Amino acid sequence: MKNARYPHWTMVRDAQVKVAEDSERGAWVDTDDLNDGKNRRGKEIKNDLHYSVNGYKTFGQPLADETIGLVQAAE
Repeated sequence: MKNARYPHWTMVRDAQVKVAEDSERGAWVDTDDLNDGKNRRGKEIKNDLHYSVNGYKTFGQPLADETIGLVQAAE
């Protein structure tokens, strides 16, 4: 996350992580591994702000897993 070109991205991410970790009803889901590959235009991307095509396809599973855990903990 050393982002010299867009340092505000790192600031936003730090704030998101803090909010998620400080709330018992929130969670941080790290999706950094979804940002490499090809984008929807077929261009190769690496450590991009947005997910790759395959990243978007798998994006929901870690979110669902974390959501299920939060719901079960609240019961």
